[in-house]
Amino acid sequence: MRTSQYLLSTVKEKPYDAEIISHQLMIRSGMIRKISSGVYIWLPTGIRVIKKIKKIIKKEMQKIHALETSMPIIQPEYLWKESGRLNVYGKELLKFHDRRKHQFILGPTNEEVATNFIKNEIHSYKELPLIIYQIQTKFRDEIRPRFGVIRAREFIMKDAYSFHVNEECLKKTYSVFYKSYINIFNKMKLNFCVVQADSGSMGGNISHEFQAFSKNGEDEVVFSENKLYSSNINTAQSIETINFLKNKNLITNIKKEKKTKKSIIDSNRLKTPIKNQIKTILVRAKKNSMYSIAALLIRGDHELNLFKIEKIAILEKPLSFLNQSETISFMGVTKKFLGPVGLKIPIIADISVYNMKNFTIGANIDNCFFINVNWNIDLPLPIIQDIRKVTQNDLSPDGTGFLKIKKSIEIGHIFQIGKKYSEPMKASVKLNNGNKESIQMGCYGIGITRIIAAVIEQNHDENGIIWPNSIAPFEVVILPVNFEKSTKIQNMSNFLYENFKKNNIDVMIDDRNERIGIMFNQIDLIGIPHQIIINQNSIYNKNVEYRERKNKKIILVDIKEITNFILKKLK
Repeated sequence: MRTSQYLLSTVKEKPYDAEIISHQLMIRSGMIRKISSGVYIWLPTGIRVIKKIKKIIKKEMQKIHALETSMPIIQPEYLWKESGRLNVYGKELLKFHDRRKHQFILGPTNEEVATNFIKNEIHSYKELPLIIYQIQTKFRDEIRPRFGVIRAREFIMKDAYSFHVNEECLKKTYSVFYKSYINIFNKMKLNFCVVQADSGSMGGNISHEFQAFSKNGEDEVVFSENKLYSSNINTAQSIETINFLKNKNLITNIKKEKKTKKSIIDSNRLKTPIKNQIKTILVRAKKNSMYSIAALLIRGDHELNLFKIEKIAILEKPLSFLNQSETISFMGVTKKFLGPVGLKIPIIADISVYNMKNFTIGANIDNCFFINVNWNIDLPLPIIQDIRKVTQNDLSPDGTGFLKIKKSIEIGHIFQIGKKYSEPMKASVKLNNGNKESIQMGCYGIGITRIIAAVIEQNHDENGIIWPNSIAPFEVVILPVNFEKSTKIQNMSNFLYENFKKNNIDVMIDDRNERIGIMFNQIDLIGIPHQIIINQNSIYNKNVEYRERKNKKIILVDIKEITNFILKKLK
């Protein structure tokens, strides 16, 4: 590709609305342009990277005999009603109707479509197992798009679906995908880990996330010190939590003290450390339950874990918290001064509050707290559940010290979803004994546009992006000095350009009448990993200057050897 025929679209200044480095560099290097919140145009440089990622993925999918398909992004709403996911998925579903008033969804994922397709296509156990996949644009109506393409509304995703006659076969294919994903991300030179995860609205009991480390990631992964234990923070537990849950049925009520010390104080006089305080949060209960509202209790220095809370049977799904005005209407007090005293609703407390003594709670009176409160004296023991996020001060489940937490970007997720969709959607096959059996399913996703952000987060410097060879928009760039002024430089540059192309090297030549400093700045910003500089010395000495983007080191290479030199670099 010649720059004179290309749309570089680089930007010198940092974009005002780009918070993190990957978003900034994707705009500055001419990869994307925002058209609406969370929706982007992909420019030629971005498209070239996407194509490289797709190529790696398709090659791996061929190895595991996955068959490529193309499913519609517009999905009939009735399929989501059949699966039971229409209301569970939440407000991220963008719903609309056509001129005939038929209801549709702009697809965020394709479990329903894939299941419906297989239901009508596969009828015998002899036709299984089967794997299909696609690479497609998806849409999720994110309430707060941010971090560029990391949390976008429109994004490109590889989604695959496997179908099996039994659970054993599903587990084998799941293991194959697990290894295949590791191969894919290794080829992109990503620093990542695989962690146990929560399946969320996707369904199933077993799932794993592939998380790329990034200080700007919106996810968090949890490790033990020896890394034998790892988990997404949504599912992570401390050893105290695990031991408590194991012995839950053996736990008796906390011993009653002889005398209570509880008293009420003004908020201005409160000096209790935050870890000795208990927060009270109101959430909506299921509409068909005895109570419309429930209370959650958590230690003041801890955070609620929404994924754990959503598994509590009596609570509304998706989870819904009372806002400030609703809290005042229900309790006559603001959220800050809420407490469990006198509440006639279900009270669910985190395990961490079970052994607390002489703690502080809201008094259900504005600007007032109760101090020195104790269970079974001032308050009955509540329902005890694991409802908090772990912290770095928690002991690891494998007994190797404290847990560590790192920020990350989710780049892939695999699920054993079993019969979650096949049973309600009646997707079954006939067995050799004549009986029908619901199909076992797995689903496997890779966030292609997210990968781009993750790679940039891990590979950049003050001058721009540093792409790995495998997904760089161009592998090599030829930078002729004074290209317009020297016929000899033009001839040598064009000779190398054509020779690289003959050897299937993805090459760009900067044939503009531009100063070398500007050329360097733009090429470094874009991040092309290998750079060839041709100048008058090259003509005289019959060599070229080779410059590697990641270390900026320049060496001289004989003109006759440069093609083989580059081919070795690209291996």
